[in-house]
Amino acid sequence: MFEVQKAVVTGASGLIGSSLVEYLVSGGADVVAIDKMPLQVAGAQVVQVDLCGGGGISEWLSPQTTIYHLAASANVSASVSDPRHDFNNTLGVLFEILESARETGARVVFPSTASVYDPRAPLPLDERAPKLPSSPYGAAKLAGEAYCAAYHRTYGLDVRIARMFSVYGPRMRRLAIHDIIRKLQRDRKHIEILGDGSQIRDYLHVSDAARGLALIATRGSPGEDYNLASGAPVSLMDLARSIARLMGSADASIGTTGHSFPGDTPRWYASIDKIRAIGFEQSVPLEIGLEETIAGVLARPTEHSVG
Repeated sequence: MFEVQKAVVTGASGLIGSSLVEYLVSGGADVVAIDKMPLQVAGAQVVQVDLCGGGGISEWLSPQTTIYHLAASANVSASVSDPRHDFNNTLGVLFEILESARETGARVVFPSTASVYDPRAPLPLDERAPKLPSSPYGAAKLAGEAYCAAYHRTYGLDVRIARMFSVYGPRMRRLAIHDIIRKLQRDRKHIEILGDGSQIRDYLHVSDAARGLALIATRGSPGEDYNLASGAPVSLMDLARSIARLMGSADASIGTTGHSFPGDTPRWYASIDKIRAIGFEQSVPLEIGLEETIAGVLARPTEHSVG
């Protein structure tokens, strides 16, 4: 059942944005898909515009619209090498989105990140855990959360925060799962992973992420933040072993670099009690999701991979 009848999705060509558009359209919502890249999305109005150029999106909004603002930089290591670009693409664009929402009375769902949390905080991380970003990416997202809270308290704007952990799926083109698949595609006998393999992550299939975002918009509360995750910890080494087994390379040796990139968070997984209270549960087990993702990645031509 869908309560969102009018939606704007920015960053609609991305892994999460494209899945969210399809999910909302499948439920009969009137969707405007906005991205700087050309799109073809059945059932949605497509708008090609680079939001980093300044200006807002008021012409596509009304008080009945929910904005899912997924257009942003989403690369921790890139934010370390070019923090100005990350700032402009994340916080600068969000400001214009909030102003457009204030002008029109639209609702905003802001996808934040687990990277805002203090890496030293006890696990699992609940929404009250201390925030202390380790990267410019996390800092921009945390500043975005602060702006959302300020617009809610100052102007009464309906803003809700979805603090996402590690989202994956068949269309992904980077990050650990994608890179492990590509490495095994090149060499079925040996791969090397970043760090020491003990890094802990919390993986959520993109279809569950899309459903969770819609759930926060319809059943969440204005001004609240919600962890959007599976709540299940997985080590990077165990993840690599699972992917190798599913790709028929169970005997592959898995080495480690012994170090990762600056800004990387060594361990996180979420408490999802708060989002469970509004009806969310993971529906795609990691094993099934990995099978789908492997098939999706291998079906595409090989692209440059770095992880």
